[in-house]
Amino acid sequence: MPKPTVLTPDALAPVTTTPPAATTPRGGARKPAAVPSPKPVPLQVRLPRAEVRAIKIAAAEREQTISDFMLACFHAYMQK
Repeated sequence: MPKPTVLTPDALAPVTTTPPAATTPRGGARKPAAVPSPKPVPLQVRLPRAEVRAIKIAAAEREQTISDFMLACFHAYMQK
C-alpha cells in the first residue's frame, strides 16, 4: 500500500511539459516559411433545382469541382 503524501500547494500545482512533437527539430536547416494560402470561406446560395443540375453537369464536363467552376464563372463575369 502506498504511503500517504501531504497535500501542499506545490504538490497540487500542475506540471507543464512541452511534448517533443511541439518542439523544433535539432540541427539541420529549417524549412522556409510557406506563404499561407487564403482559407476558403463557405458561401451558400439558393438556386432552382434545374439550374443546380445544369451547374453540376457543366462542372463535371470540365472536370472541375462545383466551387472551382463557380469561381471561374465569377471571374469571367467580373472581366466583362
